[in-house]
Order: sequence, then C-alpha cells, then structure tokens
Amino acid sequence: MNAERQANGLRMLVWDDQVAELARYHARNMAENKFFSHRSADGETVDGRAKQMGIRWLGIGENIATMRGFDDPASVAVENWMRSNGHKKNILNGQFQISAIGAIIANDGTIYLTQVFIMR
Repeated sequence: MNAERQANGLRMLVWDDQVAELARYHARNMAENKFFSHRSADGETVDGRAKQMGIRWLGIGENIATMRGFDDPASVAVENWMRSNGHKKNILNGQFQISAIGAIIANDGTIYLTQVFIMR
C-alpha cells in the first residue's frame, strides 16, 4: 500500500490500532455473516461504525476485498484495488494520513479484508 503511495509522491500512511480494530470488526462481520458489502447488515457504513467506536475523523474511506486460494492475499487485494478507480482513489488520496487493514478467515477458508483510511 505504502509502496504505491510512495511511487506516486505521497507520504506513507500511519498504522493506528483503533482503526485496525474498526477494520477487523467489519471483516469479521462479513466473514461470520457471509456477506460482502460496505454496508453492514444493520445498515451502517464505515463512518457510522467509526462513530460507534469513538473514532474521530475529518475524512474516512474504506476498501474491502474477499478471496480464496492465494498465498499472499494482502498483495492480491492491493493489486486489485489499484485496478479499480474508486479503491485506487482511496489508496492515493493524499489527505488520508492513517490506515489499517483487518483480515479474517471464515470457516470455509474465504478471506475477508477491510482497509480503513482516516484523515484527521
């Protein structure tokens, strides 16, 4: 992720444990409830989930991915996100300073990844 940002002249994103908790929460929710969407079953999106967890932000974004059968799912997710205009826009948004990724493996072996981006 940060390699893509550096290649485009952007500063590296900084990891945040609270944002990681938010990302893992959504990845776990998707894995346990077998859905794939930015919107949770309760209708919340990343901004609502962040508010519920007490995370402050001025700008927020989210990328999600799901896959099976890859040795390096994080790299595959980044490659796929960079091929998608909306996801790439989040990755290369120079206003985002903070990010974290949550990855959960479902019982059937499917991997769910959520990346959250924060501007404070």
